[in-house]
Amino acid sequence: MSKVFGCTLLFFLLLANVSFSQHLFGVVLDVNTKEPIAGASVYFDNTTVGTITSFQGEFSFDLENKIGSPLVISFVGYKTITITSLEYDKKYEVLLEEDISALDEVFIEYEDEWTRSYKLKQFKEQFLGFSKFSKACKILNEDDIVLRFNTTKMQLSASTKRPLIIKNEALDYEITYDLKEFVVQYNAKGDIRVTVKNNKDNWYVLHSVYYSGTSFFKTEISKKHKRALKNREKAYEGSVLHFMRSISSGRLKEERYKIFKGSSQVNPAYYIFTKKNDSLNTTEVTIPNEINILHKNKQSIIRSEVKTFAIDVYGNHSPIEQVLFGGFMGNQRVGDALPLGYGLK
Repeated sequence: MSKVFGCTLLFFLLLANVSFSQHLFGVVLDVNTKEPIAGASVYFDNTTVGTITSFQGEFSFDLENKIGSPLVISFVGYKTITITSLEYDKKYEVLLEEDISALDEVFIEYEDEWTRSYKLKQFKEQFLGFSKFSKACKILNEDDIVLRFNTTKMQLSASTKRPLIIKNEALDYEITYDLKEFVVQYNAKGDIRVTVKNNKDNWYVLHSVYYSGTSFFKTEISKKHKRALKNREKAYEGSVLHFMRSISSGRLKEERYKIFKGSSQVNPAYYIFTKKNDSLNTTEVTIPNEINILHKNKQSIIRSEVKTFAIDVYGNHSPIEQVLFGGFMGNQRVGDALPLGYGLK
């Protein structure tokens, strides 16, 4: 099994606070003029729950249950604000500050060994993924992506002038992704051949992938929506979210997961230890050693960099950056992503 770890940071921490008939409302203003900002995006990170502000800069949500996912407020030319601890039935006054650096920055394609077309190809592969669902994704505003390859550090980095709009035709989602950081680290003398501008050949191999940001999912209803619903089920099966929910519910065997230590199949209870935390409504998990995971024909590896991590009632684990996956789960990217709450009533 491969032991190349792709550390995919999608930052979808969701706290388990559940009640009924929750009202969240507020107004978005310019921090200096105190004028309302109309058309600002207000959404819960990595969900399908979002809206835009009115001409008066107002927004509101009437929710059956509380959503613990951070609330994101963004508008082009302003710094994005993320509110992680929300109080419901309270009016929020959100003050946005102009992002002077974003408005004044001149984006220059620095001279490096890779052409923009090759850098864009690498970015889309590592950001969107390699699956058939990923290949059905289109970034509608590719020109907003700024790409740089640092030859000395062997790093590909990316930033964006505005949130990326991604159309996933296989899953019938339009995703607004506000990219915060993206870095691909390569090692020299690998098995990926790169032809550079100076007509010399360099060799690189992928070492790790790191990216973070916030996302909003909008459901599309296409002519192939029934197929898209089946594709969503396929994307869920064997995913990190599916695996974590199976651990939390104690249903690894029922969900057809097999655990291996090396090449030998082992009893999961001897390698994955769980404990319910009733006060936080989470499951505390300890995986002391690197183990291999098999789900049907999909092979993965998990290694925890922390003694204990937590899984909430939605199946999301934290700290997400400290639990590393390789193989199938490590190769999952935005093209396979599903919004929080998928598959739950």
